[in-house]
Amino acid sequence: MKKNEASKFLMQASIGANIKDIEYVEQIGKKAWLKEQFNKKMNDSCEYKVDQIWNHFVSKLSDAWGEDQIVGNELVLPYWFYWRMSWWDTILKTDEVLRHRIALALSEILVISDKSVLELNSYGLSNYYDLLYTHAFGNYEELLYDVSMHPCMGVYLTHLNNPKENKAKNIHPDENFAREIMQLFTIGLDELNMDGSKKLDKNGNAIPTYDNDDIKELAKVFTGLGPGAYWWPWEDYSAYDVQWGYKENKIPNIDLSIPMQVFEDQHDKSKKTILKKHTIKAGQKAKKDIKQTISFLVKEQNTAIFISKKLIQSLVTSNPSKKYIKDVAKVFMDNGKGITGDLKAVVSKILLHKEADEGVKLKEPMLRTTQILRGFGAHNDSGKMWGTGFNIESNLKQHPLSAPSVFNFFQSDYSPHGKIKEKNMLAPEFQLMDAATSIAYVNLMYEWFFGEAYLLVSTLPSSSRFDAPELEWQRLDKKDLIKLDLEYEEYLAKKDPKKLIEHLSTILTAGTLKEETKQDILQSIVLYKDRADWVVQTALFMITISADFTVEV
Repeated sequence: MKKNEASKFLMQASIGANIKDIEYVEQIGKKAWLKEQFNKKMNDSCEYKVDQIWNHFVSKLSDAWGEDQIVGNELVLPYWFYWRMSWWDTILKTDEVLRHRIALALSEILVISDKSVLELNSYGLSNYYDLLYTHAFGNYEELLYDVSMHPCMGVYLTHLNNPKENKAKNIHPDENFAREIMQLFTIGLDELNMDGSKKLDKNGNAIPTYDNDDIKELAKVFTGLGPGAYWWPWEDYSAYDVQWGYKENKIPNIDLSIPMQVFEDQHDKSKKTILKKHTIKAGQKAKKDIKQTISFLVKEQNTAIFISKKLIQSLVTSNPSKKYIKDVAKVFMDNGKGITGDLKAVVSKILLHKEADEGVKLKEPMLRTTQILRGFGAHNDSGKMWGTGFNIESNLKQHPLSAPSVFNFFQSDYSPHGKIKEKNMLAPEFQLMDAATSIAYVNLMYEWFFGEAYLLVSTLPSSSRFDAPELEWQRLDKKDLIKLDLEYEEYLAKKDPKKLIEHLSTILTAGTLKEETKQDILQSIVLYKDRADWVVQTALFMITISADFTVEV
């Protein structure tokens, strides 16, 4: 196996790799590396870190503003930035790089977002991410059941506190989750052939997978779900029984870290027909209804095709061939042991498929940043890499669990105007790329490499807000500042700039850096060739803003 091949594989299968990671895969091969990753013990928990970080800031804020101003204050809550801090600390330290790569891919299919009332509770956001992380190599049916029962999804797609129909009072079940579990999480909008192409009726029109009657029928299944428990950051409310219909059965007063509970008297017990062909018997309890419904949906052929294509697009290529889609969908339908939805088998098929080596896609902005930070040993003196992600999201319009809607940051069938559209090709990530974000990305890289202002990390209480960490660059603790380990790169810069560029090309572009870009870099560093740090900074800046880096080929 060649080094550049290993580098490209890790761009698809990880959240960022350094030269040692690349050389390790080069040595042992893809299959052995995947086996190691699949067998790694799960040691990460963003929710556990949220608890540590929140308690740290409660103490710091109390010292700065007075305990009477902080403890018990209804305006001081574990807001969304604590979740982000836990995620960055985890991502920059973990060796479970494949599991987190799949968790991120799943987070853009099974979407919740802190661009909602969920922003008030980092415990819930981190618990939801941990759920995706835990199930990343598991079974999609089991994952979807836990997602359906998660209170964050219940809040986001509004099937929490969802009552059964009462015509006399003009009460009808909420249809939001019922619609999206079909449209986005399983069968999609149109019936598909195994190769991902749309089935057509006799008039040449696409055939819808469901209609409004199907939504109404499915909505009955998700009735009677309420909060699992009450919660308040300043007092233990877990002993209080949740009462259906109580006005406080909402954020921030409910526990978002435990599954929703069922209130059977609010669950529709009538017979239900799913997709006009699967029967749910009358009189069943809610959990059985939900499990059967999810099983029906996941075992639909359309689900295998729809989800397989999304995962291929996320990990490998924007335009998978019909054969690629068909091969992966077959594994989703049956892993060889009669099991549907085996994500470990699906991920293996995607990453080891012979077409994966030719995959082409625009790297998601978030993955560009993690690739750079992990590729060059991001670290700080405090050991607390509690990144807020503010500068990244504000410039690149992307951050985990922060999509603008349930439809993610971009649509999987998006095609930008121009040559890509003219060739009937897709490029989903380009939906995030416009004049503003393109310029902002270049500016961000400039700040990173010439200003050494990488990831905003905070462990101090705010000097201007009593309910938040310090978020001003000039006031941050110097021990928290993120640095890159560029000692070897600076050694190469002194010894042989050409070798430096080849080395950086291997890590950042899998060796695809164009000769023209290499010459541009060499010409740019002539004036300060005696300053190794400037040479490295310039080379990194020029490579990371190039199409050679941003487009994975």
